[in-house]
Order: sequence, then structure tokens, then C-alpha cells
Amino acid sequence: MIYNYMPSPQFLPGKSVISLVSHPPEIHPGTYVTLIKPWFGNICAVQLPDGMIHRWFAWFELKPDNCCLTPGSFATVINSTGHGVPPHVEVSTRVRIVKCIPTFFYDLMLHNGEYHRWLAEFELANPI
Repeated sequence: MIYNYMPSPQFLPGKSVISLVSHPPEIHPGTYVTLIKPWFGNICAVQLPDGMIHRWFAWFELKPDNCCLTPGSFATVINSTGHGVPPHVEVSTRVRIVKCIPTFFYDLMLHNGEYHRWLAEFELANPI
């Protein structure tokens, strides 16, 4: 028997949480952020044309060259909103998929008022 179980996100919109990871240049471990909305699906780490790794792009921000987003395949960035100002990666950039992880992820607001995408649920914690 197959069960279609959809877990609930750990954090709700409007919640203030801290980052456990570095997401340069805006976010460092211990940075407080306010969550806007939880999303569920694949987030992908990608290799840029210059060899650098960028995390994360949501599955809906990438157009795969073939049928799906799998490690080693290529995709084109179709949305870079929230990936830095100016964006760290421009729309139409062709990237190589390094890894995709199905998880909850969040868009968020930094305390300086800047919008940011994405932090994965496993990169966040409640303040102590």
C-alpha cells in the first residue's frame, strides 16, 4: 500500500528564526531572518559556468535541458528573483545540476528589509 503523506513545515510564515549556515554574502550562521512562506519540492545546488557552486534554486526556477533535474544534467535559470541584488546568477544562465533535495524551503526577509531566496528547513533553527 502506498501512503501519500505530506509532512507539515517546521516553521510558519512570519516566524523569526536563525540561519545555521553561511549563504554569502547576506547570511551567516546566527543571522536572524523572518520567514515569508514555506514551499515544498526539490531545491537544487548548481554549478555555474565559472565553476562556482550556487545553492539553492527551486525546481520551478530552472528549465531542464532534458525531462528532469538530475545530478550531472543541465538546466537554464528562468527566474533569479531573491538571489541577490543584483542577482548572483542571471536569467538565461545555463547551469549543471549538482544535487537536488526534496524538502521544505523558505523565502525570507532579512532584517535590513532585503528579500532572499532560499533557505532549506534543515538550514534553520529556532532561536535559543
